[in-house]
Amino acid sequence: MTHPTRLGKYMIDGVLGSGAMGVVYQATDPVIQRRVALKTIQRSLIDGDMSGLSVAARFRNEAQAAGRLTHPGIVSIYDYGEDGDTAFIAMEFVEGRDLSKVLSVNPIMSEPMLLQVMDQLLAALHYAHEHGVWHRDIKPANLILTQSGQLKITDFGIARIRDAGITQVTSTIGTHGYMAPEQYRGQDIDHRVDIFAAGVLLYRLLAGVPPFAGAPEAIMYKVMHITPVVPSAASEVKRTLQLDSVVVKALAKDVKDRYPTAAAFREALRLHAGKSSQANPVIASVLSGDETVVDPKAAQLLQRPPMSPVGTPAGASTSGSTSPSNWDADMLSSVERALASFVGPLAKMLVKQAAAKSADLDTLIGAVAQHLQNDDERVRFKAKVMKTGTSGTGGSGQGSLRTGFTGLTGLMGRGGTQGSSDSSALTGHAQAGFGSAAQQMPTPEFIAHATRVLASHMGPLAKVVIKKASTQSVDTQQFIDQLVQQCADGVDRDQLRQQLLQGLGAQPKA
Repeated sequence: MTHPTRLGKYMIDGVLGSGAMGVVYQATDPVIQRRVALKTIQRSLIDGDMSGLSVAARFRNEAQAAGRLTHPGIVSIYDYGEDGDTAFIAMEFVEGRDLSKVLSVNPIMSEPMLLQVMDQLLAALHYAHEHGVWHRDIKPANLILTQSGQLKITDFGIARIRDAGITQVTSTIGTHGYMAPEQYRGQDIDHRVDIFAAGVLLYRLLAGVPPFAGAPEAIMYKVMHITPVVPSAASEVKRTLQLDSVVVKALAKDVKDRYPTAAAFREALRLHAGKSSQANPVIASVLSGDETVVDPKAAQLLQRPPMSPVGTPAGASTSGSTSPSNWDADMLSSVERALASFVGPLAKMLVKQAAAKSADLDTLIGAVAQHLQNDDERVRFKAKVMKTGTSGTGGSGQGSLRTGFTGLTGLMGRGGTQGSSDSSALTGHAQAGFGSAAQQMPTPEFIAHATRVLASHMGPLAKVVIKKASTQSVDTQQFIDQLVQQCADGVDRDQLRQQLLQGLGAQPKA
């Protein structure tokens, strides 16, 4: 297989792994000289149906779910992009191995190290749950251990985002042996499926064997109906830690009987481990954060093998993604920032795609809002567009904007046009303060003044309104009327009119 030397702005350094879904590359961000991992998929899959459980749906879901999380125990998502036929997620490059590989050669983990793993896992899960994300596939293969003993959760491909409208992936999806009973039953789920999976992992770390084993059908039956023997009875290793009761509660078949939060699970683990700290001083050091422990066998594995070099394909891309040239970059950036708080790095690609198909800002906003999960998020997104624009610093204004913008009032559901009586009232009020300059076309100096005034209220989005008003006005009076009509919700229109009129050297009459 021939590999690219560049994807978007990222320079490909080598191959970290590959599978049916795509290739994972080690790459470098040349702008800030940061190493990243690029997870790729063919764009033909991304452009397909987003419903169901396709690899494309998982790919985009990972970018959206993990992209909103920033925690030392979660692999960070930096960017989502497309280059030719390839879509990619740029994520944190982590030196280490997944826990399944560590356990394959070191099945009996020391007590200090297993406490360290569980403590970090539960802290990261609590953070994710507090931010409305449930991983739903916690297992050793999705947990990376670094050489220093740091644990990081990865692969949010089937994560559930609270209040999302994705109903196709609410139940029987995950990994046999780590799925909770309610997942097998197809019932509604919440963050406590992750608590169950974490309980399975704790059992595995304590006993050296999983609590549920066998063929998939046998595992399903055991998870739903059989209570496994406690870890201390399943293991031949004598443990100082007495954590049977903690495991039993985490693995409760009735969700109401489990720990209500990952934080509560973590606190119970620490409480019981603390009772054993006198017998094992290293445990006390781990719980206090004074010591990091990596078992000798595990340490040998936590060295990533050399990556495979890449070749140079014919016609390899050498350019990164750019914004559509007929849209103002500052304005698109404002929309991206507002959208990113809901969908993470996916925002850049969604705005770019919508901009290529939208004739005006109203259409653009409506198009990207369709990717949000519910009406509440759409309303909050539109409000954030206005807030982001207001806090912006503006820009050069170079480049041609599309015409046909129907007014920022449409963003908040008011519609893009005003009634004739409203327009007449505004015009009548304005006439009292206009001098002879009102009958002339607005001068470049006045347009510059109006741009500064409007930008103080609306940020970079002001340039869109200025552009439309200047092309649809026959004189300065109509130009000002247009600006006042099309300003955003929340702007004091009387104050705006006064500020605009000051550029003509006129003051409105009382």
